[in-house]
Amino acid sequence: PTINWFRGGDRVVDLYWTTTGAKSYTVKRSTSAGGPYAVLASNIKGISFTDTSVVNGTTYYYVVTAVNEAGESAASNEINIKPSATKYTGGLLDGVAINVGPSFNKPTSTAMQFTDNNGNTGNNIGSNIAWYTFSAPKDISAVIAKWHGFNPIKMEFYDANNTLISSYTPTTNDGVESLPNTIQNVSHVVLKPVTAGDTLFPYEWNVFGKNHDVPPGAPLNLTAVGGDKTVSLTWNSMNTATSYKVKRSTTAGGPYTEITTVNSATYASYLDTNVVNGTTYYYVVTAVNAAGESSNSNEASATPNGSVVTPPTQDTDRALLRIMLNNGEEKEYDLSMKEVNAFLAWYEGRASGTGAVMFAIDKHNNNKGPFKNRKDYIIYDKIITFEVNAYTADSGNSNTDLKS
Repeated sequence: PTINWFRGGDRVVDLYWTTTGAKSYTVKRSTSAGGPYAVLASNIKGISFTDTSVVNGTTYYYVVTAVNEAGESAASNEINIKPSATKYTGGLLDGVAINVGPSFNKPTSTAMQFTDNNGNTGNNIGSNIAWYTFSAPKDISAVIAKWHGFNPIKMEFYDANNTLISSYTPTTNDGVESLPNTIQNVSHVVLKPVTAGDTLFPYEWNVFGKNHDVPPGAPLNLTAVGGDKTVSLTWNSMNTATSYKVKRSTTAGGPYTEITTVNSATYASYLDTNVVNGTTYYYVVTAVNAAGESSNSNEASATPNGSVVTPPTQDTDRALLRIMLNNGEEKEYDLSMKEVNAFLAWYEGRASGTGAVMFAIDKHNNNKGPFKNRKDYIIYDKIITFEVNAYTADSGNSNTDLKS
């Protein structure tokens, strides 16, 4: 193979070579002209390689070999390159192939000399223009261009619909210039002569900025569960959110009033304690980041209820109640049969569509700390199965009943 293009950027070297129809290629590198070379990468199926294991300021020597079932070819031509950070690097066009053609979105060729971090390489493209299309929208804040000749050039910035957003004419040849205002939501950048038909001869071109921020999507699967003077909310977290706004109404469909902001993007839940038993509340949640706020989540409603069943305590007829929840957690309680029967009555009622959505179980001897009592609130929809092991406290005899 023949290495026909290469570029040294900021801690990176790009290599391209001609195809020979080989099964694969091997890239070798040395810090001395003529080798010896160490294998840097093998079994490469394409005709390019990016080396990110380089140090700025060090000169590297590369060769490429072709491999097939018969063995390995002789080495290609040797090239040498010294990666470095310059005024041309660190932009959004580092090392990309620039489209060239008579008009925007009608390419006839590509050019890599314009983005190779080398102000001495260029190409006269005549009356054509040059452009690049980003894979995702960008916000552009600065530019640089070096060009040959006296014909002034300009840059144009288009959105995803090919609509011109803005244009800028550099005042300096071969200097970084900050734009008067950041140009947002750019999908295409174009380099062209100010006067149509003039010759365009670029040496180097880059634009600087960042990914265009967009508001997060609406949170999904908001659920609300009413307790005694409380409503518990949970929802799916959103990857690009930095916080969530919780909004509430006493009317289905709103209007909603914001009641709190949950600042942790990974903590997708909230306990509303500013509620009145017997009143139905309707909730939505929005996700927020630097770009703005999402639309509302689905609406969820709940009615806090102070009549959650709290079973009585001690009795000689007892049972071990073991409950398996859908998150894999297993709960076990040593209860009186009156308490177990109250649980069973609640479960059967809830299965038929009546009663509270949760059941409070007194933790009794596990009431550690300065609390009057401690209770576990078991949500019906979270139960996979439960088991009742009845026994008499003074005899130890037991029997088992299983429910799912």
